Amino acid sequence: MGFLSLILHSRIFLFGFSLLVLAFSMSAVSVFYSHPVSYASSGVLGGGEYVLGNQTFEEYIVTNRTLSLISKNASIAVSWGTNYTSYNLTGGVILHPTGRPTLNVFRGKVNYTYNVKAVRYPYTNLAIPAFVFAITGTIFAWVGLERALRG
Repeated sequence: MGFLSLILHSRIFLFGFSLLVLAFSMSAVSVFYSHPVSYASSGVLGGGEYVLGNQTFEEYIVTNRTLSLISKNASIAVSWGTNYTSYNLTGGVILHPTGRPTLNVFRGKVNYTYNVKAVRYPYTNLAIPAFVFAITGTIFAWVGLERALRG
């Protein structure tokens, strides 16, 4: 009997190898299947403090943010993270914030457009059972190989 036939007749090895193939497939789906999503909001803001965006959207991996501010005469401050910048708008400005922006309007009215593009990985939860299957499959494959070689 050859080595290949010994392995193919070992049910424990075949079970372990099947678990490894299943684990690899599940982990590949969890990592490589992605879905682009976007969020947009616009409007006119008067005096006050405004947090732009959607908190549930921040769970995704953000690839691009664009904040466009237009006003004829307004005094504003825009902040995100540790970045804080004041503007006296008499036209328009386009910003690319790295976090969810907060807009303070001190004087005047501001037209804004906020666009966010992100990537969503809906099957990331498959990575946990894939890890368990990989560990279990490795153990079964080694035990099956050892028993097949022993005869």
